[in-house]
Amino acid sequence: MTKKILYTGFIILTLLAAGCKKGLLDKVPKDSLSDEIVWENPATAEQFINGIYGLMISGFERQEQDWGCGLWMLDDATDDGSMCYDWTAATNFNKANYGPSNSPLFNQWGAYYSLVRKCNLALANLGRVQGNDAMKERLKGEAYFLRAYIYQELLRFYGLKSTGSSATGVPIIKQPLQPTDNFQIARSSYDETVNFIVSDLDSATLLLPGVDAVEAGRASTGAALALKSRVLLYAEQWANAAAAAKAVMDLSPGYSLYPDYKALFLDKNNPEIIFAKKFAAPAKAHGSDGLGYTPGWDVVNTVSGGSFGGGWGGTCPTQNLVDAYEMTDGKPYNESSLYDPANPYQNRDPRFYATVLTNGSLFRGGIVETFAGGSNTAAGGAQDATKTSYYIRKFHNEAAVLYSTGGDEDWIFIRYAEVLLNYAEAQNEAVGPDASVYDAVNQVRARPGVNMPPLTASLSQAQMRESIRNERRVEFAFEEQRFFDVRRWGIANEVLNQPVYGMSIIKNGSTYTYNRVAVDDRTYTGKMAVLPIPQVETVKNPACTQIAGW
Repeated sequence: MTKKILYTGFIILTLLAAGCKKGLLDKVPKDSLSDEIVWENPATAEQFINGIYGLMISGFERQEQDWGCGLWMLDDATDDGSMCYDWTAATNFNKANYGPSNSPLFNQWGAYYSLVRKCNLALANLGRVQGNDAMKERLKGEAYFLRAYIYQELLRFYGLKSTGSSATGVPIIKQPLQPTDNFQIARSSYDETVNFIVSDLDSATLLLPGVDAVEAGRASTGAALALKSRVLLYAEQWANAAAAAKAVMDLSPGYSLYPDYKALFLDKNNPEIIFAKKFAAPAKAHGSDGLGYTPGWDVVNTVSGGSFGGGWGGTCPTQNLVDAYEMTDGKPYNESSLYDPANPYQNRDPRFYATVLTNGSLFRGGIVETFAGGSNTAAGGAQDATKTSYYIRKFHNEAAVLYSTGGDEDWIFIRYAEVLLNYAEAQNEAVGPDASVYDAVNQVRARPGVNMPPLTASLSQAQMRESIRNERRVEFAFEEQRFFDVRRWGIANEVLNQPVYGMSIIKNGSTYTYNRVAVDDRTYTGKMAVLPIPQVETVKNPACTQIAGW
């Protein structure tokens, strides 16, 4: 794999200005740059594609009313996360207090369709590029992949898979629209949208480089196949999803589980990463505009001069998530003899310690104090600190200097552990818990440094289904998977329609008393399986009808 790294966030006009003489830009109107310059040669065409990568929306960049980049994450709208601040969009999610006029991710629909247009422009114009046919074909493959990824996101947020007439996808736009075109475009069906995405990924697979030849940050054949496994899994095309995942597993050279779960999210370009958004400090750090919260960097609040340098609590783990981590004997905490209520964080799955900061955790050279009155708790009704007594450790580079340049951990869109668990889920649904299902799940559990016991033998299909679901929950905590998982599994009404819990901790000399307490009530209704399309978008395109219920 080449060492050159594709960094993101470049605005296309800035890129073009850097590669062209100022005098030329002074003479050429900006609205004609695409025709006159972008498709003039392979280098400027590549810069255009780079701009699409840079605008991909990551979990470090969820916005709060156009500011506070990364202040909250999708996990705050699940039973795994609790947002410190009551005034963020996460509260609207959890109280079912939103609709087409105030969707929590209001700008997302327009942002994604803007990226679709850029992909369509690339696909329509790359044939005009002169010279370097190999680069031109690779860029075409990237455009197909990026369009597929964007439509996959639109379908996850706004598409509904169900039986009958209520199943619906999103509007499919295959060409860059011109002012004279008809802008009234109806939703396609769910299956039509899936088929379109899969077709784009099949096209991308034929054009993209292999794992060993791809530039870091760009799409590869492995990325296209891995995304295909996810799309087909969500569509419940079990056998096809398993086949796509198996194709990734069989790649040689291919991917492998990184031996250090905690470092996986800090060590760039490691062999588990299939597709990620690249960041680089100082210019391309999370929230580098000065207004952004940085998950994985600025995660532990400290009150009145505590030991970690201050911060916003932001997204915090819940007791619900903590309870999902097994004991080291492979049993749930409430079934294991290893569990001690006086020391509830001992003997847990090692992924727990890499993900969650608890009372007593060693962190940045100090000890976390989330007991009542501790230095990492809120004072005077302040909302900067956790309500659950937990903070996120995952993504956090403890060697970084706080308040310097911001975090620049890459956001991983797809990694190899997902492929293994996609395969396990799809294969279990297709044929039941055969040996290959056990092998895929146990590979994830046996990661060096994790070394959790293999799954119990002779599980039924239903038991294996629950094991895989819990494995996904702990493996992908705060990677914005559970938001979609609970919806596609049909369990959102159960798990998101009840309180989330934290831990009340009282210090008694050198000992502590732990009591589970409800910290937030949650409300979920059936229509929340998908987001409403912003009203301003349906006004512009009345043919795109609002999904039932919204």
